[in-house]
Amino acid sequence: MNLSKDEIFTMLENPLIQQVLFEIMDEDVVGFDVLSVLINTNEVTDDEISRQLDVKLNNIRRILYKLYEARLVDYNREKDEETNWYTYTWKPSLEKVPALVAKKMKNVLNGLKEQLNVEENNMFFFCSDCEIKFTFEDAMDSGFRCPQCGEMMYEYDNKKDISLLKEQIKYLEDEFNKNPLFSTY
Repeated sequence: MNLSKDEIFTMLENPLIQQVLFEIMDEDVVGFDVLSVLINTNEVTDDEISRQLDVKLNNIRRILYKLYEARLVDYNREKDEETNWYTYTWKPSLEKVPALVAKKMKNVLNGLKEQLNVEENNMFFFCSDCEIKFTFEDAMDSGFRCPQCGEMMYEYDNKKDISLLKEQIKYLEDEFNKNPLFSTY
C-alpha cells in the first residue's frame, strides 16, 4: 500500500492509530511532530529534525529508535570520511501502521474479552479502605479480611465493571470494523 501525504495525515487522525503510536513513542507527544516532519520531507537527518523542532537531539533519536523498532521508519547510514562520523537519514514507512494497529487492537480486544469472562463468572469482594477487589476464592482464603489492612471485606457488585467492559469491547469492535484501513486485517 503506497499512501500519499494526505492519506497518511488522514490515517494519523484516527484515534486508534494515535493511541498505538503514542504508546510506541513512550507517550511523548513530540513524536507526532517528528512524524509530521518525516512525512513532509520524506528524508531528513535526526539533526535537521532536532533543529526544525527545537528539541534536543537525544530526544529526537530516542523517538526515532522507538519508531524504528516498530518498523515505522527506516534509515540510511553514511560515513563522513573526514570526520569518521555517521550521518543517519530517516524516512517514514507508515504503510505498516494499519497492520500494527490491527494486531494491537486484536490483542487488546482479546484481553478485554478475557476480563469480561472473569467478571461474569466470578463473585468478588472488596476492601473499602485499600480499594482492592478480590475474587471469592482469594477473599475466602484470607477469611474475608483484607490481607493488606485486616479490615473486613464486603461483597462487590461488579455490574458496572461488566457494563464498562462491554462498552469498551463494542466501541473497539465498531471502530475496527467500520474503518476501511483495517478491512484487510
